[in-house]
Amino acid sequence: MKLTQEQLAALIARVFANLIAAGKDPAAISTEDILSELAVVLDGADEGAGEGDGASEDDGNKAEGGDGGEGDGGAVSPELIAKIVDALKALKSEEGAGGSEGKAAVGGSESKAAAPASDPAPQRKYASLFLSTGAARDAAATSGFKARIASMSAPERRKTVYGMFGRAVKCLHAASGNFDKAAFIAERKFGDAEMARELKALSATVPSDGGYLVPEVYASEIIELLYPATVIFSLGARRLGMSNGNMNIPKTRSGSRAKFVGENRKIPSTAPGFGNLKLSAKKLSAIIPMSNDLLRSTNFDNDVIVGQDITKQMALGVDYGALMGKGGEFQPIGITENKNVLTIDATKLDTDYASSAGVLTAMFPGYMVAAVLKNNVLAGSLGFTFNTSVEQYFKNLRDNVGGFIFAKEMSEQHTLVGYPYRTTNLFETVGGKTKIIFGDWNDLVLGEQGALEIETSREGSWTDEAGNLISAFENDQTIIRAINNVDAGLRHDESFAVAEKVAVPV
Repeated sequence: MKLTQEQLAALIARVFANLIAAGKDPAAISTEDILSELAVVLDGADEGAGEGDGASEDDGNKAEGGDGGEGDGGAVSPELIAKIVDALKALKSEEGAGGSEGKAAVGGSESKAAAPASDPAPQRKYASLFLSTGAARDAAATSGFKARIASMSAPERRKTVYGMFGRAVKCLHAASGNFDKAAFIAERKFGDAEMARELKALSATVPSDGGYLVPEVYASEIIELLYPATVIFSLGARRLGMSNGNMNIPKTRSGSRAKFVGENRKIPSTAPGFGNLKLSAKKLSAIIPMSNDLLRSTNFDNDVIVGQDITKQMALGVDYGALMGKGGEFQPIGITENKNVLTIDATKLDTDYASSAGVLTAMFPGYMVAAVLKNNVLAGSLGFTFNTSVEQYFKNLRDNVGGFIFAKEMSEQHTLVGYPYRTTNLFETVGGKTKIIFGDWNDLVLGEQGALEIETSREGSWTDEAGNLISAFENDQTIIRAINNVDAGLRHDESFAVAEKVAVPV
């Protein structure tokens, strides 16, 4: 028999009414409870239908949603049925005819009288099941992940997505990369039914022969968080996808120019000069040792820590490649290593800007800005980046009467001479000297291929910064390896300037 939306709503309401009447806490009703009670209600419907096919539709309605029938635990109000019908209609309109859960439920009821339909082709329809919201299991339709994220504040959004990503890593790690087992762990250990459904969907679409986390939705959300954590993207660098790992971007090296001419005189021709920026994917990888005690924990705040640690290390890798990469086959060419970018030696400037020891004056930031703007830079996303020692030096710089020159501007507006700045300690201070970059960050392009890839190991080893080999097994740790394929390049080399040999106190 085919169920209408009203009949389906009555069936759902009857199941929950019976469970509540039996003393079940609505917030604690499990999937097994629902399926078990549904079987009881359907059996009662079959018995009440008499000969089955010969039963009238009214009899079926009475068995499934009326006042009689086996397992009758309480009255079902028309208002409740109306609410469920509205929810089913909303779900149907969101997901389309043939994709909604309501229709799937109807199909399941039909299968008792009709031949079972063949399984549909696997599809990625799990975005709306992205993260557990803790909502009561009252059969109402839940909002999609994107809608829930959009309704959150920026700090809540970051914490939510970090926590979701960390929990997914934990579940897949505990399941040794098996998505079906990871779904079981998500539901039974973490109590996260939506994460379990997500992982079950992945098991139908992604090969489960390795410990990789490459789901489209997770990867896109994590990368959205990864890039604002970097210096270069917070200043305005741009991202481009590289579908096959390579990309050529034409660029103009010199422009044509209009000129004044006399009457009846030949107009001189000028032609723009063109160049090419070629990006080729380089493998960016990070090793993140994690305490197994942290990975065993079901606390959501610990999930956030796992997600943050992974994205932080990858963000530092992106910054390093774009700022200081050595170039060649395995690394991007960073801005400081690009021979076509203007390099300013702070020890060789006029004393108005710096001393012979590289100690900067208050006029130096303006000098650096002028060195870039004279190249007709469009000034789309101009800004500075330097380490925290340079930041404190400028904040403490005083005028002749002892007043702070930049402190108020830097503290309140996070700008230097009117331009935004970001700090990163990737710029090391060696021998009391460091570097500063100023430029139009919109001309820095980062190409990326594919999605973020995660793999874990309990038995491996890792090398610390002192060169010591650390056994993960002996220290009850897990090694998480993250891989992404990226490259960086400049659309216009003249859009940047690098100051080197800048003296700082520490």
